[in-house]
Amino acid sequence: MDSVLSIRNLSIQIRNQLLLQNISFDISEGEVVLLSGSNGIGKSSLLKSILRLDTEGKTISGEILVRGFGDILTLNATEIQTFRSSIAYVQQRDEYAEMGRIQVKDIISESGLPNSGKALSTSEVNDLIDKWIPRNHNYKRIFDAKSRPAQFSGGEQRLLSVLSVVATRSNAELLIIDEPLNNLDFINARNISNLINRVVRDNPHMAVLMVSHCRIFPFITREILLTPKGIEEVPIPYSCHSCFGEHDEEGFYT
Repeated sequence: MDSVLSIRNLSIQIRNQLLLQNISFDISEGEVVLLSGSNGIGKSSLLKSILRLDTEGKTISGEILVRGFGDILTLNATEIQTFRSSIAYVQQRDEYAEMGRIQVKDIISESGLPNSGKALSTSEVNDLIDKWIPRNHNYKRIFDAKSRPAQFSGGEQRLLSVLSVVATRSNAELLIIDEPLNNLDFINARNISNLINRVVRDNPHMAVLMVSHCRIFPFITREILLTPKGIEEVPIPYSCHSCFGEHDEEGFYT
């Protein structure tokens, strides 16, 4: 299969500290790769470097090759924006607390605008929510288009972050996701797993790179370990824990 993402001899230095050195790996279409490693080893910094985010005081050398764009480290500012709008990226931190009267509709529309070229109406956003997130036991939505994320719990904010990216960019060739289950309860963790599983199954050309300490994802195809010496392939097949219940043969929790 063709590689969607290829990292070649990547080194990252933040000011005078060498964070990562000589990192190399490939992710092909159809692969869902878990990036594991100890806390503080540089997993999130690696993900951000692929998108050339938080570059102040950071020196990056090597190559970050993405299909259709070439070496990301050589792109100019306009080309980088085009690249970022073409992929799906869920960052680790949710930043809705200071957004005041901003609504869910605004968050989802803004995420989808670079891909679709148009803002979504209230009814379109509600349809999108219903498509991707099951309603609760009394048939109410967890949130709707007019809900205000500033008033959400941490788990609801995380669910919105993942939904706003995955649902609006489900045709992307590359999905990068950092700790998707932060702050999530039992039900929403399973919702997130099902959401990611669905987009992967619907888009066989997508490649996924994900950081997660929670091992509940039945659809992981491969695991790589980030160490002080570089990347190591984990030879043992990924084992999905059953702490969130059992999944069906297609990897969905019911």
